[in-house]
Order: sequence, then structure tokens, then C-alpha cells
Amino acid sequence: MAETREVESFLALAEELHFGRTAERLRVSTAQVSQTIRKLERRIGAPLFTRTSRRVELTPLGRQLLAELGPAWSAVGAALDRAAEAGRGVT
Repeated sequence: MAETREVESFLALAEELHFGRTAERLRVSTAQVSQTIRKLERRIGAPLFTRTSRRVELTPLGRQLLAELGPAWSAVGAALDRAAEAGRGVT
């Protein structure tokens, strides 16, 4: 199972398609983003991004994972927000 940091890094990089902007957005170093993505790719067993010195692109597998994971991650975030609101007495 992927760690929260791996999922957040994957989704941010899939949106930004830039390691530097992803690192700024997540408030971590570019090296941390790169290491986290490599760890996720090793866990999955295939590359999720193609990287050149000028571009970062999703592979077909990366696009598939984004299509499936993005909505599920949004639903998790919404459920947590609703729980926090309920905990504060907001309905």
C-alpha cells in the first residue's frame, strides 16, 4: 500500500509536471519529491513519469493511476473535512 506522502507527491507532480513546482507546493526539496516518486514507482514496478532535462510527462500507466486515484483521493479529503466539521459541531 502506498504511503500518504507518495500519493500526495504523485498527484501534485501529475498536475504540475515539474519537480521544482511540486516541491514548492509540497514544501519539500526537489530531491525529496524525486525520491518519493522513485519509491512509488519501485513499489508499483513500472515508471509513472517519463523525465527528460526539459519535460516531465505521465506514462500511460501514470495517466491510468491518476484517473483512478485522483477522484478517490478527493473523496477521502472530503470525508475527512466532513468529519472535522462534525467534530466541531458544524452540520
